[in-house]
Amino acid sequence: MKIFAAFCALNIAILSVSALHPQREREPPEFRVEILRGEKGPTYTITNLSGRPVGALVMEVSSSSQPARKVKKVWDSILEGHRPIEPGAGLSRPVYELAFSPSPDRIKVIAAVWADGETFGAPASVNLILNNRALRASEYEDAAGILQRGLSQNWTRDQYEQAFRDKPDTGAVYSVRTALSATLKTAQTPQAFNQTMQFLLSSFQRLSKELRKVKPI
Repeated sequence: MKIFAAFCALNIAILSVSALHPQREREPPEFRVEILRGEKGPTYTITNLSGRPVGALVMEVSSSSQPARKVKKVWDSILEGHRPIEPGAGLSRPVYELAFSPSPDRIKVIAAVWADGETFGAPASVNLILNNRALRASEYEDAAGILQRGLSQNWTRDQYEQAFRDKPDTGAVYSVRTALSATLKTAQTPQAFNQTMQFLLSSFQRLSKELRKVKPI
């Protein structure tokens, strides 16, 4: 009985301490999401109410007419060629870009990657951003490797076209093919052509570095 009484007293003491000093969960950063009607269709605006720039977001999209159906959508400033959303600033996009039917009336930010590489949100949601970034980074690195080889060996336009001919049509490969076509008119000399290829190489290396600048979850 004495042991049982002591055990009960210990539990009461622990509960009393917990009541006096409740454990506080870290409050998530705040984002305000508004859906606005317009002449060209509805748009949604995400306002960053936190204290630091955000580079990528995961949105949970749904409609009150089908509340059980929820879809996650990713917006990434690096892949969109957009600056991070600064504190107090907002991002406005057409609702149709979410490709959700019926038209959504509920959009919630559930995960984010800040501009400094730190993350917020459940790992499964954050990984939607991180996995996509890792894939895109590897694509830029692969294209950069080919460009580096071409520059070091002073390739002609035909050699570059041959090297990229059978590559999947990723964003990086599309950029190279577009540049190769444009240089038929814009780069009349070998020096000008090589400058364009060097610009692409530097851009791909910078993008790859930015995409991999993420701190562990």
